[in-house]
Amino acid sequence: MLRLQRSDSPAYLHLIEWQGYPDSRILWRTLGYLAWLGQNRKERPILATIIYLSPADDAGSMLEQAAGTPSDWRVTLQTVRLWEQDALAAVGSGAPGLLALSPLMRGATAELVEQAVQQLISAVDQPAQGELLAALGIFAEPLFTSKAFIRLVTKERLMTTDLITYLMQDKVAEFEQERLAWRQAMQQSVEDVIAARFPDAPLGLTRNIRQIGDPAQLQRTLQAVLAAPTLEDVARLLTVAAANSVG
Repeated sequence: MLRLQRSDSPAYLHLIEWQGYPDSRILWRTLGYLAWLGQNRKERPILATIIYLSPADDAGSMLEQAAGTPSDWRVTLQTVRLWEQDALAAVGSGAPGLLALSPLMRGATAELVEQAVQQLISAVDQPAQGELLAALGIFAEPLFTSKAFIRLVTKERLMTTDLITYLMQDKVAEFEQERLAWRQAMQQSVEDVIAARFPDAPLGLTRNIRQIGDPAQLQRTLQAVLAAPTLEDVARLLTVAAANSVG
């Protein structure tokens, strides 16, 4: 949301929606934002632009409702399709925002990305420089490998950015979710093997299994359960494994 003002004119609002994934509701959602702003903000006019990052994200620009009567209605929202813009012109403009977005535009090349990098380094100070370079590197992935881009930019310029920190936190959270899902699957496997080998096993054994959090220890426990000759041996090894768990 931008609050803008021309000289000798009242302030007005411009809503910018960046759409980077397919969503058939984007036009409705933007219309809803405009309705809320119209009711709760005094600035006028209130403008809106949807910026589509790729053809797969394009949900159009017209919201039309028709039932075959004179009361049918349509709303057309201003849209920008980045792949229709000229990458050479964007890099030639020197505008920092356009430099960062240029890899998504028509005619983008590795050479233009290098030019964009050099212009951002020479014209923009930190911390904004690092943020723009990080965004440029992400958008340029089809043209540059991550290693090649980091060599071009240097790690020092990237690692202090909020964007990189956010992406690292996101990857860590994704890894933790995968680790939790894998651990739960392994715990269930141990329970299933015990139930298959020893149908009369007490439910209390489940408590010890759930206390084993280390994936490697769960795998060792599964192998031990498969080889244990008696239910007493299973109960004993689960008690030991739960006591020694580090997960």
